[in-house]
Amino acid sequence: MTYRYHLLCLAIFAIMGLARPIAQAQNLPKTEPFTLVYKLKASAASATAKSAGSSAVQEVVQRIATTKPEQKFPQATPLAQAKSSKKGAVDLSLIYQLRYAPTQTFEQVKKQLLSTGQVEYVEPLYLHAPLFVPSDPQADSVSGGQNYLKRIGAYKAWDITKGDTTVVIAILDTGVKLTHEDLKNNLKYNYADPIDGIDNDKDGYVDNFRGWDLADGDNDPSADANGHGTMVTGVASAQPNNGVGLAGVGYNCKFLPIKVYASKATGSFKGYEAIVYAADRGSKVINLSWGAASFHSAFEQDVINYAAINKDVVIVAAAGNTNEELDFYPASYQNVLSVAALDRNDVKGNSHTYSHQIDLGAQGMDVLTTHNSGDQAYAHGTGSSYASPMVAGAAGLLRSYFPALTALQVIERLRVTADDIYSIAGNAAFREKLGKGRLNVYRALTEAAPVSVRLTTWSLTGSAALTPGAEIRLAGNFVNYLSPVSGLTVSISSSSPYLQVIQERVAVGSVATMAATDIYANPFILKIAENTPSNTAVTVRLAFNAGGYSDYQYIRLVLNPDFVTANVNNLVASIMSSGNIGYNGLKFTQGKGVTYRGSEPLLPEGGLMIGYSPTHVSDNIRNEKGSTDGDFYAVTNLQQKYNAPYADFYASNLMEDSITATKTKGLRIQQNVYAWTNAPNQDFVVLEYVLTNRTKEPITEAFAGMFADWDIKAASKNVAEWNAPLRLGMVRHLTDSTLWAGIQILTNGAPGFYALDNSPSAGIVLSDGFSTQEKFLALSGGVQRERAGVGEGKDVYFVISSKIGPLAPAETDTVAFALVAGRSREEITKNASAALLKYHQINAGKTVTSVPKEITSKTVALYPNPTTGKITVALPSAMRQTSVTVQLLDGKGLVSPQGTFHKKEKLEFDFSSLSAGIYYLRLASDAGVVTQKFLIAK
Repeated sequence: MTYRYHLLCLAIFAIMGLARPIAQAQNLPKTEPFTLVYKLKASAASATAKSAGSSAVQEVVQRIATTKPEQKFPQATPLAQAKSSKKGAVDLSLIYQLRYAPTQTFEQVKKQLLSTGQVEYVEPLYLHAPLFVPSDPQADSVSGGQNYLKRIGAYKAWDITKGDTTVVIAILDTGVKLTHEDLKNNLKYNYADPIDGIDNDKDGYVDNFRGWDLADGDNDPSADANGHGTMVTGVASAQPNNGVGLAGVGYNCKFLPIKVYASKATGSFKGYEAIVYAADRGSKVINLSWGAASFHSAFEQDVINYAAINKDVVIVAAAGNTNEELDFYPASYQNVLSVAALDRNDVKGNSHTYSHQIDLGAQGMDVLTTHNSGDQAYAHGTGSSYASPMVAGAAGLLRSYFPALTALQVIERLRVTADDIYSIAGNAAFREKLGKGRLNVYRALTEAAPVSVRLTTWSLTGSAALTPGAEIRLAGNFVNYLSPVSGLTVSISSSSPYLQVIQERVAVGSVATMAATDIYANPFILKIAENTPSNTAVTVRLAFNAGGYSDYQYIRLVLNPDFVTANVNNLVASIMSSGNIGYNGLKFTQGKGVTYRGSEPLLPEGGLMIGYSPTHVSDNIRNEKGSTDGDFYAVTNLQQKYNAPYADFYASNLMEDSITATKTKGLRIQQNVYAWTNAPNQDFVVLEYVLTNRTKEPITEAFAGMFADWDIKAASKNVAEWNAPLRLGMVRHLTDSTLWAGIQILTNGAPGFYALDNSPSAGIVLSDGFSTQEKFLALSGGVQRERAGVGEGKDVYFVISSKIGPLAPAETDTVAFALVAGRSREEITKNASAALLKYHQINAGKTVTSVPKEITSKTVALYPNPTTGKITVALPSAMRQTSVTVQLLDGKGLVSPQGTFHKKEKLEFDFSSLSAGIYYLRLASDAGVVTQKFLIAK
């Protein structure tokens, strides 16, 4: 069973794409055009089950939707009304589907819904594809036969149990040839709703007598021309002992055909809706022979959890058909049994996926099964599509023989009783990446006392920021799904050079069946290396041992994430290494937002802007193309500096704005973040930017500013205004004035302010994007528009700015802002006054705003140069006593982090894999910054 857990400061390996380049391995799934799903927070749900959300959500929906939103699962019972609620149960009644206008991007719509504070997630609807389409439908049906049955112990298993006709295996696929001689008698017919044009069983589906076609919305789940579903079905549930064809692994277990791929132009993929349909109709096992190397979806995981936990269904999924180490979905979701494809010798298939998320394998090459081309047709299929139903059939036998076991217990019993295949030479390179081994259904039925302990939840304590040099503690809860165990110890290990294990073993002791225990009092202790690069993905291994029991489990961390969260006072704010506030542009999974006194997130989007001209503005915020700009990049990662003498929270880093053929002006920016715990300084966070002209030409005029899309209470009812004496831009709700938030200029440059609300009179309207020319206009015109949303309240934004320069080459200026909040007009102005006073106090001596100087390249020795790839860098004495962050830049300015190194005299790199050409190494430390050019010659 795949277990996956994520902290807010961790990148979801596939969510962020940091763990591996999945997009290159297989096309990501397409999405339903202009369609999304959103889930209401339980606290925001209306007492009326059919409501689409609170008034704030409904206001957004009225603006963006082309049709009325619909409950995704209208027959789902709200958890509040359920007779019992299992731990981890999911409330599907809170999920809605919505179609939005083509004039808006998904990210724009997502932002508006999330900004209400009443929505848990917003996601597109993915359209997954079957994993394999056979190329030879007339393949020989005799040679080899069902060679896999003996290998998985099916014959001996059938002596123990032949399954039960009450156990239903749902096949969610391309449909099934309902008249096939080996399938028609094993289909689970719904005799409560015969085909007569009436919904006799009143389940909302008319005449769903023989399954359902959810994709096309009709009662005919017959196979389409693809035939994939017919082949999958035969492996799991072909009728046994009937004198024709073959026998499905599930033997007497019935199958329920649910078509999830459309045959009509008006239809669409309905895989996850079908999971709910199957679970609600009593299926004990669900087979999913489809998916893609994709990203984690909260909606899809919710559906999986509903079936596995609420409805107690075993979910089995194919692990993929790409010869790479990848995580396929839905196979990689928690509470899914992930199945890899093996050949008839138990070796990983030549074109099949491997991963630490796989649970076990089964034959997926040359698998004889039923075929769609005729009622007596059979063929061989290859792919994990056919390994998965083999395991689904086995799950059907276990559900028949062990009716008291839960779905998760059945999954674990199948996993831990698999036969070890790693002694086979062909699998040596894939150790523990094909799960516990090859399916053995006989062992799964007969093993006397199998044990399966899993780490089901975990968290980090200590320095949860996962920064270089930090010592962290990893603890969590263990659950024993099967037989009791005593004397259990768990060890942790890491193969990464960036993660050192300090405390590697914990004693868990005795754990009874379905009992849980934790190690919070005696956790694992890990230390992050000083030279850990930004966003370094690492995998740690847990080893379980108790007498004859041994097992393993993998979890992932992302070290040295590129944002910090100032959280020492009433105003909590995440700041990105590249200058954004709250979140990384419109990527809401990166960052924790901005909140005040436990409020909902207040700032969906905000960030630094530098304006040079109407054609040159640097920022990482929205543009006119429906995406975000990416002009700033971090030279060093934003890191908290502990025990700082001038603030209770202090973090700092270096970033730069990109220089190109058309953007010849650029700044090196030291970003400083300050916050204080005690009154009167507990209601603001200071953002300071020390700006240095890093080019050889003067910057005669420029402007530094902040873009802020504040959403207070309800985004569509906000008012923005300018307070000139305090140089403060503020936003409040039109009628509820109990929360105010804004940004204040703390330094002395000429101020600018532009309030926006998408009114034609505003001059700048953001509903069609934010162009470079509009950004410069907002930055450079001084105080231009002092109010927005006045009278009726609107979705408001503002740009607040300060003039900088002129700056000669290497000359420096400083601009500082404060994020400020309060519970009334009087309180926010009082807090802004405190911020101004505090900033001038800490900055009086200019001791904390110095920017690292440019170190002459002559002090750095880089050799050999030219090189064939390997180079050595001898550092100047000033850099030898500090941490040095190194980046590689190619001729196009593409930045590649090389790591951070602590107190080194020399650094060695191997760039042999790079093509010939000119490259640059940038070295940055507290002592200064230097860039060295070198040539790779081949």
